[in-house]
Amino acid sequence: MHGIKRLFLVAATVAALTLALAPAAAASSKSFYLDKTCAEDASEPLGFVCTVTHSSFKWIPPGTDIHYAAIPPLDPLVVQAATIRIKNGSTTGACVWSSDVDAVCTFDRGTGRLTEFHLVVVVTASEDLSIWYWNGDYSFGG
Repeated sequence: MHGIKRLFLVAATVAALTLALAPAAAASSKSFYLDKTCAEDASEPLGFVCTVTHSSFKWIPPGTDIHYAAIPPLDPLVVQAATIRIKNGSTTGACVWSSDVDAVCTFDRGTGRLTEFHLVVVVTASEDLSIWYWNGDYSFGG
């Protein structure tokens, strides 16, 4: 009888730990990298549109456009909104520029496939500004 109680206690403990650790595992960070080319966006004053040329994240594949736009009343040379629309969802984040070629962009949640999507990237550019890079980490959950 004690053996059955002990087995039940061990099984209950394992189940409780599995449930407790599942959200933490779901929210664990993974590396993120993409590169893109950019041009002015005629439809958005002070805006740009960038097209992904390579991505380590399957849901933001090459060909995906990222639109940058001003966030009134903030200075568009310092803070811009960045919106990513994919086949089955979207996300919008804020990019804070420390120079003409350096920024940090933070995305927190989205829609569709990008629900619960969290992304923080450092933005840099090639010397001739022909390629822009995002390097950072992403997670899903909490």
